[in-house]
Amino acid sequence: MLEVTPTVYISPRMNPGVRARVWETVSDWYSAEPKGSLVMVWRDLNQTGGVGIETLGEPPRELVEVDGLWLVKRML
Repeated sequence: MLEVTPTVYISPRMNPGVRARVWETVSDWYSAEPKGSLVMVWRDLNQTGGVGIETLGEPPRELVEVDGLWLVKRML
């Protein structure tokens, strides 16, 4: 993966198996030291807006589908 800016990594051709292992690993790290947040985004034509999204961390947020788009709703 390429680090395009500090703490932002991209990999345009990551397959689903590798993506699942990466998410499992970073989720384990997060559960051991829960600070900050994680967001993983990938192309998925079967999902809203053509992207799949996984999130973990603070501040708590909820992804809401509105007219085929994802919007982020802050949880208070």
